[in-house]
Amino acid sequence: MAMCPKCGKAYTGRPALSRADNKTDICPECGMREALESMVARRRKPDPAERTRRAAQATWNRWAMENFNATHN
Repeated sequence: MAMCPKCGKAYTGRPALSRADNKTDICPECGMREALESMVARRRKPDPAERTRRAAQATWNRWAMENFNATHN
């Protein structure tokens, strides 16, 4: 049985590698929590220009994309 340095709980089984330093073995529960937190952190809210570009692409309107590219590049 090993102790998790992150949460302090004892665990059995295969440890997870901490994403914080890529060296420390942590319990599988903390490993899953770190993985989910990193996925949420990567998702960012698109800015207004990105939302407009996506909307223009969704219409498949060639003129709309040409106009967007001309005014935003």
